[in-house]
Amino acid sequence: MSQRLAMLLDTNVWLDYYLPWRRGSAKARRLIEHAVEHNQTLAYAVPSIKDVFYMIAAEHKNVERAATGTLSESAAKAAAVTAWGCVNNMQGVACAVPLDHTDVWVASKQRALHGDFEDDLVIAAAMRGKVDYLVTNDEKLLRHCPVAALSASDMCKVLEMRSR
Repeated sequence: MSQRLAMLLDTNVWLDYYLPWRRGSAKARRLIEHAVEHNQTLAYAVPSIKDVFYMIAAEHKNVERAATGTLSESAAKAAAVTAWGCVNNMQGVACAVPLDHTDVWVASKQRALHGDFEDDLVIAAAMRGKVDYLVTNDEKLLRHCPVAALSASDMCKVLEMRSR
């Protein structure tokens, strides 16, 4: 068996995994399922889990509003339950990389390369976690990332080659 890889997944990859209508859903699902099946290490930056919870609930509420023209209390509760299920799953399949004030400083230094502060925090988490790869579907982040970064699709290819 090949060496275990550690991958920090960007928020967008988690959202793709949990929201089947997103364009990158199939690739994210393939990546995470392959990583879990082959005992690879998955990680997320602590701030990402909050964003995943919020976005999952918001997306499900938006789908309900679009379908019915309104958001019932039961649909809002169902969206929250779904979001909780997703973050519980994240905690079950991946480890959290905590951030502190020093990581905020590191993130602020990434601004010249990449001005998106959320992405800069993910870069800082990848550095702190000493992961092998940051996995993101953000094209701009892929172009400017100061750590090894791959798209979900490319990371799948790496994992598949290594498992042969």
